[in-house]
Amino acid sequence: MATKINYQQIFEEEVNHTIRGSLELPERFYELSHQHRLLIEDLVDIGYRRAIEDALDPEMLADTAALAGEMGSQLYNFANMVQTYLGAQEDRGDS
Repeated sequence: MATKINYQQIFEEEVNHTIRGSLELPERFYELSHQHRLLIEDLVDIGYRRAIEDALDPEMLADTAALAGEMGSQLYNFANMVQTYLGAQEDRGDS
């Protein structure tokens, strides 16, 4: 699934107004020169790639997998405990 990045929205809504002003950049993305638009797009793409790489860090994924395994084990044990309790309730005739 390809991700479509809205460079115009990022530039116009996320880039600080003061920074744009101090760099003497226009307020609107499509008022930028072609070279400036390419620079903005490249910087956004690099930031996006870095964020994805950080989120998919193998060490972080290994830690997440270990935690998920532990949580699954705990939930399985809890389910067994509840089933045992319900079975004991039925044996006593409680409903």
